[in-house]
Amino acid sequence: MGFGPSEGAEKKRRLVWSMVLLAVVVVGAGAATMAVTGYFRERDPIYQCIGDPRSQPFQLSVPITVTEDGVPVRVASGIGMTQDCTLPVHTLEEGVIHVAYKEQYPFTLGHFLYNWKIDLTKYDTTVYVNGQRHTDGSFLDIVLRDGDQIRVEFVSRS
Repeated sequence: MGFGPSEGAEKKRRLVWSMVLLAVVVVGAGAATMAVTGYFRERDPIYQCIGDPRSQPFQLSVPITVTEDGVPVRVASGIGMTQDCTLPVHTLEEGVIHVAYKEQYPFTLGHFLYNWKIDLTKYDTTVYVNGQRHTDGSFLDIVLRDGDQIRVEFVSRS
């Protein structure tokens, strides 16, 4: 019992078709994942571009001071803003997180730090809200509230 030339060719043809089918499934799954991710992302307020930030119904301002290894860090104006897009969590003036959106939403310190593009893996981070050290869960989940004052201390990891 052996495989003749036609049986070997048939196996090869089935293998090629199996590989093509697998490639189609992988590409289709990738496209579907991108479509679903895009759908949810465009509805997530953190990624939406807003019009004039000063004209949005939901507004709040949170003063923030930051140090890195004990040295004050400038929190510049224009964080979360480009020529084409202003994100709901941004800075219009130095040292103040500004939030503007069409409706109330629990924007967080994590949203601001994401927009600032801080690489948090490089630091041990301590956060104070109104002078009290934050110890209840992740500092990234601190909801920004009008009038709160935030102090962030970044200490480089060795």
